Amino acid sequence: MLGCGARRPLSTSTPPVATAPRVLPLAQVIVLETSGPAPSDTSVTFTAGEPQTIVLRHGPPENIVFARLTFSVDAFADSGQAVKVDVHPRPGVYGIDLTTSHPLRENGASLVFEYSRFFSAPARARQVYGSDLAFERALAIGRLLPDAHIELLPPFRPAADNLGAKLPAPGSYQVAAPQ
Repeated sequence: MLGCGARRPLSTSTPPVATAPRVLPLAQVIVLETSGPAPSDTSVTFTAGEPQTIVLRHGPPENIVFARLTFSVDAFADSGQAVKVDVHPRPGVYGIDLTTSHPLRENGASLVFEYSRFFSAPARARQVYGSDLAFERALAIGRLLPDAHIELLPPFRPAADNLGAKLPAPGSYQVAAPQ
């Protein structure tokens, strides 16, 4: 029996695949630079057990979003206790240093950088990737490790020109791509 209606179009996109973190020497990555006014250091105290989002903005006059740091309800074990979070943007790059007064549960927080206005691909990125777009597609948020290494975390993209990752712990993070 024949049915009415059009055939479904074939999907040309592939679903996102979870990737494992990748550890590389810092000398083997290209860091995403920013040309905008630097965001200010931020310190926030809130009650553990409640969701919290910290928004970092580029400095005046633009004041556009630089990054969003979101803590889930179960980000900290000590529900009901005051938690102090300090965020220090890293100069000249899309990156932050994050400290918390209580231990952060693995994947209890996520970090999203928004780079639509001040995306600045280094010249080396254009040599390696051939275009800003190819470089942008290779980016991930990396956690800086001892001995000059970086752990590139599995990325997610909540919107165009946004790059996110679940955070395994407090520490130093920056956006980079392998060379």
